[in-house]
Amino acid sequence: MTDAYVHISAESTSVLHAAREVAEIEEVTSAHVVTGEYDVIAQIELDNPDGLPHVVAEKIQNAPPVEGTMTSVAYEAE
Repeated sequence: MTDAYVHISAESTSVLHAAREVAEIEEVTSAHVVTGEYDVIAQIELDNPDGLPHVVAEKIQNAPPVEGTMTSVAYEAE
């Protein structure tokens, strides 16, 4: 299982809309509007890490009104 967090920049007048659009993506387990450098943080859960580029580049980055992303892959601390 692969978990990743996608930090999302959105059009300033459409942050809630961006969060709702991203939350509808099948692989997204949660999407939250946040303060700070980014507007939304989405958590992704995948069975295969090879699918991460497709989810981010084809689904999240194409969701209106997303303007940009930065992705962090989470690893279990053992």
